[in-house]
Amino acid sequence: MIILNHQHLYYFWVVAKEGSVARACEKLFLAQPTVSGQIIQLEKFFGRRLFTRDKKKMDLTDDGKLVFEYSDRIFDISRELLSALKDRAGRDVIRMRLGIVPQIPLQMAERLLHLITRFRPKVLPTIAEGPLQHLLNGLQTHDLDLVFSHVSIPEEEGKGYIQIQAGQMPIDFVAAPYLAEKIKRFPEDLSKIPLLLHARPNPIRELVDNFLFEHDCKPGVAGEAQDVELLRVLTLKGVGAAPLNRMITASDVKSGKLIRLNKRPTGITTTEWLIARKRHALNPVARYLLKHFRFNTGN
Repeated sequence: MIILNHQHLYYFWVVAKEGSVARACEKLFLAQPTVSGQIIQLEKFFGRRLFTRDKKKMDLTDDGKLVFEYSDRIFDISRELLSALKDRAGRDVIRMRLGIVPQIPLQMAERLLHLITRFRPKVLPTIAEGPLQHLLNGLQTHDLDLVFSHVSIPEEEGKGYIQIQAGQMPIDFVAAPYLAEKIKRFPEDLSKIPLLLHARPNPIRELVDNFLFEHDCKPGVAGEAQDVELLRVLTLKGVGAAPLNRMITASDVKSGKLIRLNKRPTGITTTEWLIARKRHALNPVARYLLKHFRFNTGN
């Protein structure tokens, strides 16, 4: 059996991704003659031209496109293999690399981490935080095992992913007691006090904007933030009222530090998602969380 030289294939793959030998050499830290020579050897092995060449760029031929599709899958599996080995941090210890978007409340993240330790005490979690697209890139490169997000991936883009709805939580308008005293009628009196809002883009912000428009409320905006914990802290300090996830404010409302302004549900809810990339062997902790992590709406 003739064995394909994976080093030649790798150099071809990098050149195809970068679009030129020069850029590929910068990434590979190799001289141009070395990379060009390897690709020529690969073309001789296949007996096919893989690139059309000119001075500015290298375009894939039809055969080259086919080889690239296969090589992309080969090296993706290679990265997945390395990732699976990294998940084994030591004897009986599993590494769990979790990405969390800033819009996820701290209380929900704590619940997730608690379930991880209940499932297997010897888990070494690594937490990354950032925008959803950045975290999805981490899933693509197998640097992350699971992402906890406030939005899902559109159906047309989500074919390579597993995404599970972890639950829904109502959004309430809350305020410090001295501001809450000014609200005799909800939501009409929201215009009498400053409001703290989620920074755009955010699905909750869109729903809140629609709610305010429908009820002809035009409150002054005291500030905006993506971090929901920051919104909670500012609300506790009396900077303004805020529409917040009921789980975040439960203890503050119970202690009287915050007052729920709406006596009935606002109809605004937030949905949280667990997202993983489809893999040959999913991280066992990620697999467990996708199956078991759920939270209830609350009262």
